Parts: sequence; structure tokens; C-alpha cells
Amino acid sequence: MADDRYNIYRSTVHWRYAMARPHLMFFDARLIFFIILFVFHIRWWTFAVLVFAIAGFTVASYLNYSLENVVRLFGSKLVGAFRPAVAYTRLRPMADFGSDALNISIQWKGGFRS
Repeated sequence: MADDRYNIYRSTVHWRYAMARPHLMFFDARLIFFIILFVFHIRWWTFAVLVFAIAGFTVASYLNYSLENVVRLFGSKLVGAFRPAVAYTRLRPMADFGSDALNISIQWKGGFRS
């Protein structure tokens, strides 16, 4: 019972609540960056960016998406459906266009054996 006096919510606080979305009243707390942008640079376009961000965060929370999920969704839509199982560097073999690697290896062996 000694732990109850340190709990300001009068309920059990678990570690799993650390991943909950932060909120300022009923808005996502990550909107603070847009609010600060608007407060320090009051223009019509910053107001439009703030309103667009509020609308975007509201729609995302209504659809139960977090900011990370929305960014991942836009990234997957940008890249497309083709996801090769092999890395891009392995799709095309490397080509040698006449470098002097052979001459360097001969000098290397000759320099240490003499």
C-alpha cells in the first residue's frame, strides 16, 4: 500500500502505457511543432499548414493510425508494389572497365618478396 501514495492517478500504472499517443486536450501533442511554427511566423501559409496538420492528425486518429503508421503508409505508396527479394546492387553484376588492379597486385607481391 506504500506505492499508492506515489501514484497520482490512484490506479495501477503499467509500462505498456509508455507507448500511448501523447495528447494536448483532444489533439495529438505532436501538433505543437506546427503551433510553434505559426506562433513565431504568423502568415497565411503557416496558418494553412496548421489547419492542414490538424485535419490530417484528426483523420489519422479517427482511422486509428499513428503518425508512424501514416509515414510508413505514404512511403510504401511512394515506392510501389514491386519489392525485390534481392538487393538492388545484386541485380546487375559489377563490370570491370579496365582498371589497373592487376598491376597493383603484381607490384604488391613483388615489393614484399624482394
